[in-house]
Amino acid sequence: MLLSVLENAKKLWVTWNIRGFIIVSLLVQVFLILFAPFRKRSGRWGKYWKYCGYWLNWSAYLLADWVAQFSIGLIVSKQFKSPPEISDIYVFWAPFLLLHLGGPDTITSFALEDNEFWVRHLLGLALQVGSTAYVFVKSLPENKLWFPTILVSVAGIIKYAERNRAFYLASFDHLGDDWVSSKCGDELPVPEVFQKMDQATFKDQSKSILWTAAHHFGTIKMMLVGPYLSPDHSTEIREAFLQETIQPKVLQILDIELSLLYEVLHTKLPVVGCTIGYIFRSINLFCILGALLSFSFFKKYYKLEQFDIWLTYGLLIGALLLDFISIILLIFSDWILVACNQSTESSLFEKPRWSSTVSQMNFISYYLKDYPVLLKDLADLVRIRQLLEGIKGIFLSLSFKNINQGIDYWHLIFEELKQLNVKMLELSRNVQEVREVWLYSRELVLKSFGDSEQQRISNIIKELDYTKSVLTWHIATEICFQEVDQTSMSGIEEGGQRPMSGTQSKDHKELCKLLSDYMFYLLIMQPTMMAGVSVTWKTLFERTLAEARLLLDRSSISNEKVAGEKIQELIPYPGKQESDLNNSVLFIAAKLAKELKNSNNGIPWDSMSKVWVQLMCIAAMSCRPNIHAQQPSKGGELLTFVWLLMNHLGFGTYFSSHY
Repeated sequence: MLLSVLENAKKLWVTWNIRGFIIVSLLVQVFLILFAPFRKRSGRWGKYWKYCGYWLNWSAYLLADWVAQFSIGLIVSKQFKSPPEISDIYVFWAPFLLLHLGGPDTITSFALEDNEFWVRHLLGLALQVGSTAYVFVKSLPENKLWFPTILVSVAGIIKYAERNRAFYLASFDHLGDDWVSSKCGDELPVPEVFQKMDQATFKDQSKSILWTAAHHFGTIKMMLVGPYLSPDHSTEIREAFLQETIQPKVLQILDIELSLLYEVLHTKLPVVGCTIGYIFRSINLFCILGALLSFSFFKKYYKLEQFDIWLTYGLLIGALLLDFISIILLIFSDWILVACNQSTESSLFEKPRWSSTVSQMNFISYYLKDYPVLLKDLADLVRIRQLLEGIKGIFLSLSFKNINQGIDYWHLIFEELKQLNVKMLELSRNVQEVREVWLYSRELVLKSFGDSEQQRISNIIKELDYTKSVLTWHIATEICFQEVDQTSMSGIEEGGQRPMSGTQSKDHKELCKLLSDYMFYLLIMQPTMMAGVSVTWKTLFERTLAEARLLLDRSSISNEKVAGEKIQELIPYPGKQESDLNNSVLFIAAKLAKELKNSNNGIPWDSMSKVWVQLMCIAAMSCRPNIHAQQPSKGGELLTFVWLLMNHLGFGTYFSSHY
């Protein structure tokens, strides 16, 4: 019985292995061309699609190359073991695998590291073309499908060469050459298609937005390979972004810039979106059409199985459809919109790019949704504790907030950055002093608090490093957020000034909550983005979490508000020495929350929002540029938008000599 099953399985494999793998290869190509573009806005449909979609795209990307290469190997091994007509159809299928190895226009690389291996991909091109040529030559002179085979081979070589060219253009070797040449020539490395744009053609507001994004796109390429930005360029860009007509559209401009960056790093658009690219793409299209017509003519000379005929038609029509879809996507891409001077008022321009969502996690919620002790011990035993914590973070603690719905969070962040920019410019005569203000003191932020609050808050946070500051302010913000704060809505501030209106106070309160939960998410789920300023986050977080488990009775805590009250009740901690208290994040956060709530005019959400904007700015500018460049392909991060805006406003010059 077992031998019979194995024998049938062997026969099934021999009959269908090549056909099956070619069908899978075609389906993977269809999947990638349709779903790969959604990587840019994967967070829009929730956390499950963000992470499941990421893994599906990653799996399809790896599977595409493996299936195509394996199929060519099968064709080589079976060429002389099949009847002539079957052997010839196998030879005709081989060039289609070159087309598939060339991949769809919507994705050439999955990660930035793929671009750095362009030499290896070039070697792969030579080997696969050689294998296909070997199969074809060996089939001559009996092969009656030689003409359509040559046509498809030409199309396949063009597609595969386009992909290798895209790898090279997106590699840091090429970007570095652009940077060196621009540094010597004092010109931004703007793509050729953008250099033809003239600001005089963009007098109306809608087109000036597009021009601003395209004109300053070269600065992003410079920032990826080096922190250099000349004073003239820095001043020019800052003035452009502070224009009254541009300010309301800053987020849209940054969105376009990062979308263009994604297309440069991860798609074929820089290769096909030029005159030479159009020529080769036309040749590719005519070759496939010619192959379709010639196969329709030559097939009558063969006694092929009906399935093989339909499969061949499927490959030919599939290749045509993939090309047509690529052309449509090219027409609707930002690259072509910029090249054609398309107005931003067009409905084509209003397509979503970034997911517009900000990931949210908070410490108290993370603590309340802890795993049972037995499960954690079992995870430690098999050494999958980190995997377990990652699953917990994604499926139990992570949420998303859309910054384009309700409160205009981006406007608040931009206004805070403009104020910081003014203060930085006032100190710009002494770069060393500016850097020290940013990195080692809280002077600019503490000045926003009242005179009576400055010293008390300074005494609490002055000894904290960056990681402990983020975690302390996060817990204190969560405690304050759960309080019903009425005093901040009315009354007179110190110095006779009116306090913020109720709407303003609520907006800054929500901004504090947004940035607090976002920064905690970055610490826990995106440590690589925080590596420049936070190398001890894991030890500090685990110690604080263990302290919460020890001192708080989770069974008596029903929600975050009750948890915040329990944390404050721990002051003073029973049985704790003063030296121990100074190292306890929970204790410091409780003291800070108490001071904030005891403020003369209620919880100072306006000043706290300045704290969070500054903490986020330090993280943004400390994160390596190549880490920021990875984010558009993962749905985008608010931190990357802030980093880009800060560089446009001239903050990068203050950090360049330090990092």
